[in-house]
Amino acid sequence: MASIMLACKRGTARTMGLKHTTPPVIAWCRRIAAALAFAWALLIPALVSADALDGPLDVLSAYVVVDNGVYKLVARSAYPLNEDIRAALKDGVSLQFDFQTVVLRQRRFWSDATVVDLNVHRELSWHMVSERFVVRDAEHSEVGSYTTIDQALQAIGSIDNWPVMVESQLEPAATYQIKVRASVRRGNLPDALRSVIWWSDGWHRNSEWYAWQLPR
Repeated sequence: MASIMLACKRGTARTMGLKHTTPPVIAWCRRIAAALAFAWALLIPALVSADALDGPLDVLSAYVVVDNGVYKLVARSAYPLNEDIRAALKDGVSLQFDFQTVVLRQRRFWSDATVVDLNVHRELSWHMVSERFVVRDAEHSEVGSYTTIDQALQAIGSIDNWPVMVESQLEPAATYQIKVRASVRRGNLPDALRSVIWWSDGWHRNSEWYAWQLPR
């Protein structure tokens, strides 16, 4: 682009002395500039709207079991997987996963009251030396490494016997709703890639809420 503009300026300078004709270099530069502007106008919306996390993102199942007064959550989620995700991980981008659990005390004349709002946080990255996909928790402690990304996503989407609340938090006459959702977003980004995709909003998605009545 810069070289074209420089050529146009030089061509304009050489044709300043011509009269009563349109300098061919100027006309050519105008056509090139119009074509580039049109192409860029078409390209920008495509880049901005591209969803790098395209694919299924759902809570497949969820329920609670009561164990000695402790409510424990069991859930399974499906996370998206496509070539953009594979390539980003291999380039050093990490992905952040959250599984949010909310318990609401239902009220007739007021908005429901939040009793519990918790998150399970996990991070997925590619370890170049061992050539394995590494899963870490919120404290960045390694919780597992896997040979395939499918195995890693299956592990990330599995919640087993996670304590979310105790029976003493519940009022005897009240009814409660529990709802969960999964989310994924871009995590750490190598310096070399920040100037390319730092502005993209296609690296953050939430699933729909999965809700049911809390058993008593």
